[in-house]
Amino acid sequence: MKGLGIIGVGAMGGALARRLAASGTISPQSITLADKRQEHLQRVAEELGARRASVSELAAAADMIIIAVKPHQVAEVLSELKGCLTPEHLVISLAAGVSLAALAASTYADQPLIRAMPNTPCLIGEGAVVLSPNAYVSRERLAEAVEIFQQTGKVWVLPESQMDAVTGLSGSGPAYVYLFLEALIDGGVAAGLSHEDARGLAVQTILGAVQMAAKTGQHPAVLKNLVTSPAGTTAAGLTKLESSGIRGAVMEAVLAAAARSKAIQRKE
Repeated sequence: MKGLGIIGVGAMGGALARRLAASGTISPQSITLADKRQEHLQRVAEELGARRASVSELAAAADMIIIAVKPHQVAEVLSELKGCLTPEHLVISLAAGVSLAALAASTYADQPLIRAMPNTPCLIGEGAVVLSPNAYVSRERLAEAVEIFQQTGKVWVLPESQMDAVTGLSGSGPAYVYLFLEALIDGGVAAGLSHEDARGLAVQTILGAVQMAAKTGQHPAVLKNLVTSPAGTTAAGLTKLESSGIRGAVMEAVLAAAARSKAIQRKE
């Protein structure tokens, strides 16, 4: 990789740049940043020791370009880039709902493109990132992209046909977890705990449970049964959750978000 360019240094683009600069995966001097907010761009570039440039200058300095702008801004960015792109440029879009076909329509027919779906825990290096490359991305370039995004969490490479499902699960999933966390805290307060204690206990409980699932590799049902004694307190709580339809509600939430992702793309 000759150099990395990031267009848009907001929450996700800025976090990616910071994690890459700190990890040593790529030297800060090999990172070029572009953003319309010039004062913000200057602050981030100086903080990291990275270069700042216009979109055209960025394309000249980098052969991997990450577009980290809002979905409605992608077409404008690509129109600026198009005259500067060559087949050696790998263009990666983080914009939700923008398909590979839409990206190709604004670049060249044989342009190497990757559609990426990160989620917000990427901001702290604990994200889930899915990459969907088109047919023009070589194994070597895909490996480079995987290495870059591994600095923000774990990476999966999946076909674009599964991206709507990914959006519904890992893309929107953190919000579902936060809703459950909020309800758990409120339940603790209702049962007599202080807000501070309820929050601390709820956060650690979810963190510990998730780490246990990740480290043991056991099915969630097995881990759930380890906590559940016959006619015990956990059994009573689980019975209430199941009778309230929590399992179906979560599944329907994933499907609804996936359907919405598909509907947004149909409007392209």
